[in-house]
Amino acid sequence: MSDYARRAQGQQRGIERVLVALLVAMAVLAAVAAALLLLPPALRVTRYEVSGNASLTRDEVLAAALIHEKEYYFALDAGRVAAAVMAEPRVASAKAEKVFPNCLRIAVTERRPVASVLVSANGRARAACVDAEGVAYAFASAAESSAMPVLSGLRFEGFRFGTRLPSSVSSLLATLGRIGEEEPAILASISEIRIVAPYGAAQGAASAAPELLIYPLNERIPVRANASLDAPTLRSILLVLDVLGTRGIAASVSEIDFRTGTVVYRGKEGRPE
Repeated sequence: MSDYARRAQGQQRGIERVLVALLVAMAVLAAVAAALLLLPPALRVTRYEVSGNASLTRDEVLAAALIHEKEYYFALDAGRVAAAVMAEPRVASAKAEKVFPNCLRIAVTERRPVASVLVSANGRARAACVDAEGVAYAFASAAESSAMPVLSGLRFEGFRFGTRLPSSVSSLLATLGRIGEEEPAILASISEIRIVAPYGAAQGAASAAPELLIYPLNERIPVRANASLDAPTLRSILLVLDVLGTRGIAASVSEIDFRTGTVVYRGKEGRPE
């Protein structure tokens, strides 16, 4: 075979290899395109796993997630799902995760009540749960109401669930949250915590920091304390009240002042004792 013929044959084989490579590439591209067109609709989400819910039902979590009847795996946005669930007032945090090929997992952390506030609903007063972050998120059940104090002295205009209480009580609610986790019996022993103006302040004075009037569950004696309440102070308050009751002198005391290091008893006429 001449050199010319060999060169021509080599060129022809090279062309053939290029054509084969092009055909293979086209076939791969066609397969990918077909997969992109056909696979997403075929991969419908059929499994929904919900965890962390206690008061919320599985259906309520899915409804909050804005899950539709037909959700497709590749079209579903897990971040959007988590954000939608977070919009539910009873949810403190939420995470959503897609698991190939057909599963969506939603993990929620529900808000936990540390106090209640009285709000108007359908013309009557009802107790609404408030968590340690100061969010009022649901009506309180009878069991919840008996296990935590009522926080009074606050005004609500146009109340709705998801309303956040004023920042002036943020520290108090955070403290109640810690007490509720560590010593729930102490929290259950308080009937009401009222936000009031400082003792002796001029009426309408807005510059002074608010104080607390604490009403224990089984005593009628209010206890005045600073807004920076803590567990040791609450334990001391309960101990002093127990001593007063044991000694039979509670009836002569109108108020106990815990604002300073010295406990002050005020008699029925308002005089310190």
